Amino acid sequence: MASKFLLTKRLESVPFDQPTPANTSSVYVLTAQEFVDLGLISKEMKSALETLVSAKTTYLDSFPTCFVGSFAVPSKVHPLAEEECFAFYFDKTHLIFLDESNFCKPILDTISKQGLLKEPTTPWCLFEFMKLLTKGDLQYLSDLEDKMEDVEESIIKRGFKNANEVMLNFRRKLLRLDTYYQQLMDMAGELAENENKLLTHQETITFVQLERNFDRLLQRAVTLKEYSLQLRELYQTEIDTQQNDTMKFFTVITTLFAPLTLVTGWFGMNFADMPGLSSAWGYPLMCCVVLLIVIVELIVFKHKGWL
Repeated sequence: MASKFLLTKRLESVPFDQPTPANTSSVYVLTAQEFVDLGLISKEMKSALETLVSAKTTYLDSFPTCFVGSFAVPSKVHPLAEEECFAFYFDKTHLIFLDESNFCKPILDTISKQGLLKEPTTPWCLFEFMKLLTKGDLQYLSDLEDKMEDVEESIIKRGFKNANEVMLNFRRKLLRLDTYYQQLMDMAGELAENENKLLTHQETITFVQLERNFDRLLQRAVTLKEYSLQLRELYQTEIDTQQNDTMKFFTVITTLFAPLTLVTGWFGMNFADMPGLSSAWGYPLMCCVVLLIVIVELIVFKHKGWL
C-alpha cells in the first residue's frame, strides 16, 4: 500500500492523497505499479528506477538532477535467506522508495518517531534511513564472534560435531555482510563526492561520516571472516591430530605383537628334534617368555612416551 511522508520540521506521515504544500519535500513508499500510475518523475528516470527494483545489489547512480539506486539488505535473523531488495530515487524535493515487501515503511516510521531531523531535506532523510539499516550491526557481529569462540572451544575439546557445516554457515554470512558493507561504503562515498552538486556542504560531511561507519563495520566483518578461516584450520589440525593418534595406536599394537609373532612362528615349525616340544614345562615356559616380552615392551614404550 502506498505511503507518503512530508518533510516539515520532522518526517511526518500523512494520508497519501493529501496535497504537498509548496516548498515542502515529500517521501513516498510505492510498489512498482503504484509508481507507474503516479508518474512523479520523468520517463527516463522511471525506466532507470524500474530496472533496479529487483537488483540484488546495493548500488548508486548519479544524474545531473537526481540520484537513483538500489539496496539489497541481508536479514540478520536469517542471513542466508534472500536479501530485501528495493530501489530508490531522490532529488531536491522527492525521495521515492520502490518496495514490494513493505520493508521501507517501518524504517521511515522509526525516523518519524525519533523527532526532529537536522534539516527537513531528502538527503538528511536518506542519511537517517541508511544509518538505521545498520543499526545494531556491531552488536550482531559481536554476538557472531561469541558463537565462533564457542565453536573454537568445542573444537579444542573435541566435542563438536558437524563443525564443517557450522563454519561454512559462518563464512557465508560474513561473505554476504562483507559485500553488503562494501557496497554501502561505496554508496556513501559517491554521495559524499556530490558530483551533481545536489547536496549541501554539511550534507556531504554527514555522508563522509556514514562512509566511515560502514568502513568500521566492513573491517569488523573482514576480521571475523579471517577468524572463520582460522577456525577451519584449527578444525583440520584437530582432525589430523586424531588421525595421527589413531595411527600411533595401531603402530604401537603392531610393534607390540611383532616379537610375539616371531616367537609363535619360530616354535610353530614343529621339527621333530626341536628342544622343549616334549617337555611338560615347555608350554608354560613359553607363556612366561611371551608375557615377559610384553611387559618389557610396555615399559620401553612408556619410557619413550609412546603410550
